[in-house]
Amino acid sequence: MPDNTLHIVSFIVHVKPDALAATVQWLAEQPNCDIRGEDEAGKLVVVAENNDEKALLQLMETVRDQPGVLDAALVYHEVLAADTADEPQD
Repeated sequence: MPDNTLHIVSFIVHVKPDALAATVQWLAEQPNCDIRGEDEAGKLVVVAENNDEKALLQLMETVRDQPGVLDAALVYHEVLAADTADEPQD
């Protein structure tokens, strides 16, 4: 259940090179999801945020189910208070 927290995650997606363009397009269509790095060998760095942690876990599972995706691995997870998330952090 969503609450007053903001979850920010980054994860690496490894995809077959011939499926890279389709995977990039699919990820670009997902809300609150940004591709921050990409190489032609089929590796993507993705950052996503949501108030609902389960929605982010579901996003990663759905990414893994996309044609040509070999895996998606969580790299980073941060939890912030949603009402102060845009303020500078110490």
